[in-house]
Amino acid sequence: MALKGYVELYEGKKKKKKVEYDNFKSATHWTILFIMISWISFHLSLSPAYGHFKTWLIMIGFGYGVLIQSALMIPVWGQNILSVVLMTFFLQMYK
Repeated sequence: MALKGYVELYEGKKKKKKVEYDNFKSATHWTILFIMISWISFHLSLSPAYGHFKTWLIMIGFGYGVLIQSALMIPVWGQNILSVVLMTFFLQMYK
């Protein structure tokens, strides 16, 4: 979320830099790496309870059924607000 905020809000809005792959190659690659790490940790945490195959089904269902649909339906400003609210909620919940 910090990387997204830096690219979209600081570089995009404050410095008036167009947010595209050519301008932010390293940020894009870091984002891909973070997504891969989160998928691996998600799989490792769920696989003892559900098994390897069911975990992959859960991950694919959540990724394509919830995350991509939300990213397409909710505008970017709404995603930013929603992510801050949810991160605050989960940080307080698991403190």
